[in-house]
Amino acid sequence: MNEVLKGSGNPQSLTKTGWHILREEVSFPVAVLSQSAISNNAKWMSEFCQEANVNLAPHGKTTMAPELFKMQLEHGAWGITLATVAQVLNAANHGVTRIILANQLVGKYHFKQIAQLLETTDVEFYCFVDSVENAKQIGAFFDARNTPINILLEIGAQGGRCGWRDVNNADAFLAVCEQHPSLKFSGIGFYEGVIGGSDAFEKVTTFVEDIYQLAHLLNQRNVFSQSKPIITGAGSAWYDVVASTLAKHNQQKDFNLVVRPGCYLIHDTGIYQDAQNAVVARSQLACDVTGELASSLTVWAYVVSRPEAGLAIVGLGKRDVAFDAGLPKAELIFHVDSQTLQPADALIETVKIMDQHAMLSIPENCSLQVGDMVCFSTSHPCLTFDKWRQVAIADDDWVIHKTISTFF
Repeated sequence: MNEVLKGSGNPQSLTKTGWHILREEVSFPVAVLSQSAISNNAKWMSEFCQEANVNLAPHGKTTMAPELFKMQLEHGAWGITLATVAQVLNAANHGVTRIILANQLVGKYHFKQIAQLLETTDVEFYCFVDSVENAKQIGAFFDARNTPINILLEIGAQGGRCGWRDVNNADAFLAVCEQHPSLKFSGIGFYEGVIGGSDAFEKVTTFVEDIYQLAHLLNQRNVFSQSKPIITGAGSAWYDVVASTLAKHNQQKDFNLVVRPGCYLIHDTGIYQDAQNAVVARSQLACDVTGELASSLTVWAYVVSRPEAGLAIVGLGKRDVAFDAGLPKAELIFHVDSQTLQPADALIETVKIMDQHAMLSIPENCSLQVGDMVCFSTSHPCLTFDKWRQVAIADDDWVIHKTISTFF
């Protein structure tokens, strides 16, 4: 993993004027967030959810940056979603007071950690359960400690990952809840992002419709432990469909509808830009929200070699940036000799990436020289963030005024 300013002392100790990337005041490569872009994105999603009549619990696994969690909560997020017990504890230790573990809580050590969290803090915690076996294990452990725990029955899509498959019959699960007083059946969770194919829209819509009907029937049977049970779903690709489908049926406000997109705050120029384009194409609400999501994460690197014609090597590799959903894309070039910043030639292409180097195919007339700086955008921000202990936040003039810590 990398630190944003290697060899610079305390990365949090910045002068009033900050560190200027273009004046070569930081160590490269460096991961940088645009302050204006993340502020824009937080505001955009907050407005979308408000108009869609759903609550927002963004998935924190994207950044694992408590300072960004705080920003999301300040923009109205209902809570924060996380994927592992370690992530839950990190978030709670940094002041997050409402958490969804959108995953199965499995294993006695994890049971103990969550029990201690519930017994010693005011954190409002929910976890997914998708099997009779897991429900029994959790129930037995928390019964013995006389500690209640909120659980959400996870419904899964056929051929997907976790999730109870029989959406028409949850009686076996309900029977376990009745046997264990510690189990507080608080609602239903799901993840639709595993549904694909040319008819994915229809499949996702039907999947969400079926889940709402299940929740409605269970609510009529008075099996939930709270007056307004939770229905929660939605990753970063289908949050508009999930929100509109659920809200359409929730006219009486019987349920607390919670969506969990995680990548909107960072966004990208790859898979999540494609996903957002699809959202805007099908959602009038997304079109009506002021502005649009903007890619906020870049990674800067030096040109370190020009070994042959048509080839430039930059000091950026798999240790620094995501490469699983498209290679980093050159966006800006800063020519050190002339002190000029310009858009990267559209013909510059990252063609191969290794641990510490990336190979760029460049046109014959390209003036890139050793020591010049290249600013790259990325695809799939989760896998860039988890490579950095510190991420810089810069203004629009590429001056770093602060750094934030990650806790992967």
